[in-house]
Amino acid sequence: MLLSLFLNLLEREMARVKTVLLIILTQSSIIIAHQPIMDMAPRWNGGYGIQLRYERFGSDKFINGSNSLNRFLHETMWLEGVFTWTRSKRITFKLPFHQIKNGNEIDNYIGGLILALPLKKYSNFNQHTQNFGITPQLQLPNINSKISDKSQFAGGLSVSYSSETFSFYQLYDIYVWNYSDKDPLLGFDVNLGIHPYHNNSSNSGFFAIWDVTAKWTQGSTTILSGPVLMPYYQNIMARLEVKFPLIEYGEYSQFSRGLTINAGIGFVF
Repeated sequence: MLLSLFLNLLEREMARVKTVLLIILTQSSIIIAHQPIMDMAPRWNGGYGIQLRYERFGSDKFINGSNSLNRFLHETMWLEGVFTWTRSKRITFKLPFHQIKNGNEIDNYIGGLILALPLKKYSNFNQHTQNFGITPQLQLPNINSKISDKSQFAGGLSVSYSSETFSFYQLYDIYVWNYSDKDPLLGFDVNLGIHPYHNNSSNSGFFAIWDVTAKWTQGSTTILSGPVLMPYYQNIMARLEVKFPLIEYGEYSQFSRGLTINAGIGFVF
């Protein structure tokens, strides 16, 4: 009887760990494509900036639609920064602080530091400005996790195009990550929006954007979409986005992402 009880408890614990690991590997943050500050600033030599972002997703349903006994919630606070040697050459960092809740289990840990070297080719025209970018990235191992999900080194590469007129903004970004401890990831991000208001005297205004994010790994597909509001005032920019899953494909025991919320504020100098 004691042996049977022990085996049942062990089976439940292994199932819990397997579920959490599966979520971590296939439902990781979607923010690895974007660069501070808000993909837009600074755009001058010797500029620098810092931003904070909060990301949250999770649900109590599996991707096949069935309910789970536990609710899964993944919250991340990102500390990010940028320095521009010139308008076309910059270096960025992103450091995540994670909290993962799975039922009554809570795991807090510092994620892997992500370093990037965005290189951009700008072109200015009478009615618009545009840039082509290539961004090599490096993710360092994370630390302090209770669960054996510690990521090893990872390398990434992003290729992007962005253009902006007085009233329209667009960004296209395709990226790939190669991990030493899990399957590679391929992603594609599209931002299409309008710039309905700008005040030259106060350098203030806002963008209204629609975002589509797609991500593929071995045996898993996720496509998210939703609105983005990005106001700015002088040297301060903010971003609020809400995304919902359009397509989720993967293991039957994989949690749905549910609603994804991102909110951030950045300062440039």
